[in-house]
Amino acid sequence: MKKINIKYNPYTINTEITVDGQTPKPNSALRVGKKRLQEWVETLPQIILDEYRDSNVTVEFTGSKNDYDDIVSSFEAYKDRISASCNFHQTKDISDVEKEIDQIFVDIQNGPIPELKDPRIIAAFQKAKNSEFEIDVVATMSSGKSTLINALLGKQLMPAANEATTATIVRIIDTDQDNYSATAYNKSNQIVKKLDNVTLEDMKQLNSDEKVSMVELKGRIPFVSTVGMKLVLVDTPGPNNSRDKRHEEMTYGMIADSDKSLVLYVMNAQQLGINDEKIFLDYVCQCMKEGGKQSRERFIFAVNKMDAFKPKDEGQDCIERALNNVKGGLEERGIINPNIFPVSSLAALELRTDDDEPMALDTFRRGIKKYEALHFDKYYSYSNLPLTVQKRINCMAEKADEDGLVEIHTGMVSIEQAVAQFINKYARTTKVRDLVLAFNEKLNELEAVAHLEKAIRDDKKVKAALDAQIQDIKAKINSAENAKKRSTLIDNIDLESTIRQEIKSYMSSVNNRINSMLSGHSNKVEKSIAEQQCIRLGKDCESISMQIKVQINKILEKSYTQTLDRIIAEYTKYLNELNINVNSSALSFNPANLVAGKLADLSTILRDNTETVDEGYNETRTKRVFVESKRRWYNPFTWFKEGDHYENQNYTVWVSNYVNYVDMNEVASEYLVPFKKNLNTIENSAISHVISETKRLKDHLRTSLTEIDRALKEKLDALSKTESDSQAKSKDIAQKEMNLQFLMKIQERVNNIINF
Repeated sequence: MKKINIKYNPYTINTEITVDGQTPKPNSALRVGKKRLQEWVETLPQIILDEYRDSNVTVEFTGSKNDYDDIVSSFEAYKDRISASCNFHQTKDISDVEKEIDQIFVDIQNGPIPELKDPRIIAAFQKAKNSEFEIDVVATMSSGKSTLINALLGKQLMPAANEATTATIVRIIDTDQDNYSATAYNKSNQIVKKLDNVTLEDMKQLNSDEKVSMVELKGRIPFVSTVGMKLVLVDTPGPNNSRDKRHEEMTYGMIADSDKSLVLYVMNAQQLGINDEKIFLDYVCQCMKEGGKQSRERFIFAVNKMDAFKPKDEGQDCIERALNNVKGGLEERGIINPNIFPVSSLAALELRTDDDEPMALDTFRRGIKKYEALHFDKYYSYSNLPLTVQKRINCMAEKADEDGLVEIHTGMVSIEQAVAQFINKYARTTKVRDLVLAFNEKLNELEAVAHLEKAIRDDKKVKAALDAQIQDIKAKINSAENAKKRSTLIDNIDLESTIRQEIKSYMSSVNNRINSMLSGHSNKVEKSIAEQQCIRLGKDCESISMQIKVQINKILEKSYTQTLDRIIAEYTKYLNELNINVNSSALSFNPANLVAGKLADLSTILRDNTETVDEGYNETRTKRVFVESKRRWYNPFTWFKEGDHYENQNYTVWVSNYVNYVDMNEVASEYLVPFKKNLNTIENSAISHVISETKRLKDHLRTSLTEIDRALKEKLDALSKTESDSQAKSKDIAQKEMNLQFLMKIQERVNNIINF
């Protein structure tokens, strides 16, 4: 039996693993580096089987409860192949950590050190403390997205109808105010209108106003009290529904940005798999594949309008069939174990708003009494909520009154718990890290200087030695050799080759998608149908263009960030070799956005490929003809006129029916081939952009590193002026000693927050 010790710190993203007390070999997959636990935890059992050939293990885990749950889940998935006993050693709860940080900040502001009361430090801390966490709500048409958002708010604010109703970006920011206020902005981010105590009718008017591009709502979001962060719900137009193309880019950008938001994807249970969502959903799945378990947990699929299914008529398993359709569609796109939540947002909304005519709610009440299949909170095998959250929901259900139980069964509570779970696991730990960084570097700098000053005061020889060292450091900073080293370090930055390869790889995948779009078209499609197919083709190409723009920006930003981190690390190493600590804050850099390629003229292509064909056909018609009764010579009675009558006779004629047909193979080819060629232009433009941005980056680094050198020399000059004990005033010495002790205690408390 192998004994595996895992210590994981979610604040510093640091992992320590030993097997039977030994550190894994250098080439072991257990050397996970600076990766979140969720990026490697699902492969942990397989790694143990592959590297140690032992199917019996004991796991000792030190860390947070959320991360421990993921450890247990990973071994649970392998229970047929490996027997694991998991033991938990819990570190501080996130709520306790946040309280400790708040107290430290209060103590710093009340402390004796003026430098720590600098407005910039206070502003940085407050910014980190009040950092917003976004939930980006995206959906297909008629999914009930607005109803679901209203249910989350417990208030009718977002216009809802069986059509595309969201034409603007709406950001709903959680505040302490009970009524919602609204500020509307135009495309230039200028205020168009302000409203207090905004109503549903107000929102309809703002939504229909062509001048309004974005609306910011502020008010209380009820379930946020369980989340522990400042929450922002972002209601986005569907990629094909926005009147502002920037909104489409924002939506794709939100989905691609894995660090800053959670995505709530709302689906209509009655219209699953419609073509309108294919390209968009493909992109969602592409983003979900990056980043392991965390990336999957970041996407919540709310399958809405599930109460429309009738277990009585369709069978008890009708809901599971619908959920399996969603799961199957996602798994076909490579997403294993997606988080799928059945929900009736309309019933939840009517319950939470005390609707006077709760038709959906009344029907739902009757339904849940008859059919357990309508208890949407119970579908844990689809939602993948961890056992701790399942127990929490079950406990809520046991204590709930009748209305509370109905609310839980609608599925809305499960979605809210999933949001809280994700934020507690990822966003709050990131916030804690940012809060610590907001003043930790300044603490380190002040403490280093304070220790040097103390050494000078305590010993005259130290003063002399330090003066000599300072002169030596200054000489190194000013030396031609140092300038050459720094210049070489910057000159050797090569973004082009790395980015060129990544862009080529990505554009190759886009090219394959377009090739698949070229195939499968008929050479004879009625024009009316062809027009619809062309509209779909155009929208797909627009979506792909937007995806290209977002993904190339993502590649560029990633490469710039990595380069900056490497340069700062190299320069910090150089400073450390000088034996002095300098606050080398990270450099910020925003690459310009690329312009997507132009699309071909769809209407021209369609017109040029239309031909008229006489699609004649034989049609049976009926006419009235006179028929005399048959006169038989042997029966004179049949000669009477009474036997004459009218009857129907069929005859065949050729009917011309001229139908306009389109060769969709030609249309798709003429439309997509120029689009494919334009991919080369986009790729070359991106590379050209990289070359120009690399030059700008290098210039920026030269300036920034020169500034760091200047700051370093200023600090050295200040140290040179520090007086020895015999010359210093006793009062000043006592104050400096007190300051140093205060700094050391504060620094110890800060380090204990994120290091364990």
